Amino acid sequence: MRLVKWFIIFLTGGLLVTGAILAAILWVAGLRSVPSDNDSARLPDLSAPVDILFDTRGIPTIRAKTMRDAYRSLGYLHARDRLWQMESMRRIGAGRMAEIVGSPMLPYDTLMRQLGLYRQAEAQLVLMDEEERQDLQAYADGVNAYLTQHRHPFPIEFQLTQFQPEPWTVADSLVWGRLMSLQLSGDAFKEAQTAALIGLLGKEKAQQLMPRHRNSLATMNDENRDGWISQYDASNAWVLSGARTESGKPILANDPHLGLQIPGQWYLARVETPDLTLVGATAAGVPIHILGHNGKIAWGMTTTHADTQDTITLDQRSLSSAITRTETIHVRFGDPVHIIVRETDFGPVITRLGETPKAMIWTGFSDRQRAATALYQLNRAKNWQDFLDALSQFDDPAQNIFYADIDGHIGMKVVGSLPIRAPGQDGTVPLSLFDDPWHGVVPPSELPGLYDPDNGLIFNANNRIITESYPYLIADRFPAEYRALRLQERLAETPTNHRLEDSMSIQTDSVSIAAQRLVPLFLKAEPNTEQAAEALQLLRDWDFSMDRKRAAPAIYMSMLNEVVRVLAEDDLGSDAFMDFWRADADFTELALGQVPHWCDDIRTTPVESCKWALSTALDRAVFKLSQDQGSAVADWHWGDMHTAPMKHQLLSLVPGLALLGNRPIETSGGDHTLNRGQSRGGDGDTPFSHVHGAGFRAIYDLSNLDNSLFALAGGQSGNPFSDHYADLLKDWRDGRYFRIPGRAEDIPQEGGALLRLSP
Repeated sequence: MRLVKWFIIFLTGGLLVTGAILAAILWVAGLRSVPSDNDSARLPDLSAPVDILFDTRGIPTIRAKTMRDAYRSLGYLHARDRLWQMESMRRIGAGRMAEIVGSPMLPYDTLMRQLGLYRQAEAQLVLMDEEERQDLQAYADGVNAYLTQHRHPFPIEFQLTQFQPEPWTVADSLVWGRLMSLQLSGDAFKEAQTAALIGLLGKEKAQQLMPRHRNSLATMNDENRDGWISQYDASNAWVLSGARTESGKPILANDPHLGLQIPGQWYLARVETPDLTLVGATAAGVPIHILGHNGKIAWGMTTTHADTQDTITLDQRSLSSAITRTETIHVRFGDPVHIIVRETDFGPVITRLGETPKAMIWTGFSDRQRAATALYQLNRAKNWQDFLDALSQFDDPAQNIFYADIDGHIGMKVVGSLPIRAPGQDGTVPLSLFDDPWHGVVPPSELPGLYDPDNGLIFNANNRIITESYPYLIADRFPAEYRALRLQERLAETPTNHRLEDSMSIQTDSVSIAAQRLVPLFLKAEPNTEQAAEALQLLRDWDFSMDRKRAAPAIYMSMLNEVVRVLAEDDLGSDAFMDFWRADADFTELALGQVPHWCDDIRTTPVESCKWALSTALDRAVFKLSQDQGSAVADWHWGDMHTAPMKHQLLSLVPGLALLGNRPIETSGGDHTLNRGQSRGGDGDTPFSHVHGAGFRAIYDLSNLDNSLFALAGGQSGNPFSDHYADLLKDWRDGRYFRIPGRAEDIPQEGGALLRLSP
């Protein structure tokens, strides 16, 4: 026994030493993988040397003789700073992640092969003119120059996976747009669930569970309206004319909301050439500025949330007549998997749309996608007409694109392909083979837009951007107007002297209109314990700010989550409810205020009241908060529950390395605040994690575009060993902004750096 004991001690010690040695090797290699900003390199095919000046945040200013040289240099920078993010992006789009990480990625790779996103990206090349194609190729050449010339080890992700990246191609850049389009498009993957809810509850109750809010605030500007309002799931944007600003020139503010992770979606850059200056947000893998300004105009985006997808249930005959192709998915640590991809007259057959075979119809399946060309030309637009001409080619996804120029004009245009559905079709449930197919798309000239409205204001929060009289269906369902109402309130505070600081305050505003409406209803609960009574008193005294340091937001969101459970679990049944469960404010407001039959527990004989439902939810919420944060109600904090995990895509999956890659941070805000801190609610260990929000904020000053302000959730580098991996995260959380240096004298001498690229 003693020998066995010593053997176990020896083996355990040996494993610990081996693990420590491996960790030390990875750590040293990781440190060596961080490039220096003070450096020089040779870049083939440059027409002249390029200077790249970095500020103290690692944000580059690229000074080049031509835009082609600038694109080549940006490709080099993206590869240097975000190589793993680029590699994973293109492989996700191509359905090739299983080649690196093995069988867990098979379902995702299969979906991407069925959607054919990478094939679409390759098809876009044929539609580009030669100038644009050469510019995108120059970017790819810059990426490949880094891959072949780098003097540092590849980032830790490549060392862990023992994988070497392939040469970059133009299609690799274009597939980013296809992935973003999929993320921002309609609700094909929800239609089966909606149909199931209707089958379970009937149409009337199902619609109550998913309120439409078709009669929200008016959304078209005219002399009697203040802006485009009503609210949906993501971004905010507003643009004010000079008549409403202190400077006398427009201000355009935009904070696009996407899933939060680290590194984030955006890489900030300034490009200067004799003919063009571009400043703002690029995406790793893409040479074009997606959001920003060009010295003449500024632009921003919110998602229209148009429903541009439908599903159609297939029979055996339609399946047998489909065109098929076999694709092979290579699987690391396993055998290749051969899948059959089926293309019907309606669209591809997607296995993830439910057990019954369904084809997916989507405007994004068009073989003439030109959104990349539209953005390429938008980068060069100098006025409103140039803006419209560029966006006339923007076919997918549907977006609201905001505009302001240095001459004082403002505008907004809806772009993208919107399907024309047959009468009676609303896009919410799968179609049958007997249903009428789409009748084309809405003509671009009939898409909504505004230019220089009389009231000098346009704003939007991914909401319905048309009145009831608009002849085309954009989407069937529009959530409550909570965020839009708050935005309207805040913009009304500065009707004539709006400053950049005012837009900063609005973007980081954490007051919840939903809470203002719901808390008076929640206060009708009957507390059964001293803790519950104290919790209700904190709600009674609350100013509805979702401040991470306060207890009231934690009580409110926990109670909201439990109210939904009490209201709906009995009607749906436990299994179906767990799929649906979320902290749904608009359903709760409707149920408690207008359709109180939801308060009755149909599983019991007596008819329960809404007071009973609220009291039950309060007890459950207080119990859970006590378990998680202790018995002292005043010591509860929203931030303890509402933490942005900021997970690294790969390292978060590796035991021990999650501490290196992840940067969790407590945040304010919530689902219905302008400072968007969306969480899912429902069940689970962390139902209120801040998983979706404004990873990038921008406020453009058209009186002096170099004075524009930015914030970024994370940092410029994707390398966790870099000083610029997460150095901007806390400032982003706390509402502190920065400028991207423009003039030479703006580049700091202390802490700045210079990278010179030579032919």
